[in-house]
Amino acid sequence: MTVVSGTSSAYDRGAIVIGAAAIILAGFVFGASLPIEFRFVNMGPVGASILVAGGILSIVSGIIRSRLLRLIAGALLTGAALLQLVGLALSVRPLGGDASAMAVAGGLGIGLLALSFSPPSPAQPHNPTKGRP
Repeated sequence: MTVVSGTSSAYDRGAIVIGAAAIILAGFVFGASLPIEFRFVNMGPVGASILVAGGILSIVSGIIRSRLLRLIAGALLTGAALLQLVGLALSVRPLGGDASAMAVAGGLGIGLLALSFSPPSPAQPHNPTKGRP
């Protein structure tokens, strides 16, 4: 028996995965009792809150298939990374961390922006001759 996934595109599923990754990475920030091997993101509560907000927006955009919401989530995370970059140059820590905060927020944000600006996938017509006999 073949299970057919609905009409969600790879872009929507990618936005859900990036959103989940953002929330998981924010969980590493609040894990103060974690061993040193797992403390690879140096970010404060403000940065973690931005990660959670961007992650939630990204997951919702994938569920409701909204390209605009995915773009907003990507812009939020990328803007936070740029703010952290400027803050590092001025010796201020707006996200409460170091360059790892910039890298995490920027990587997730650029990934969402790439999904947002990708051309829409072509609609494949339903072919009743393919699939189950």
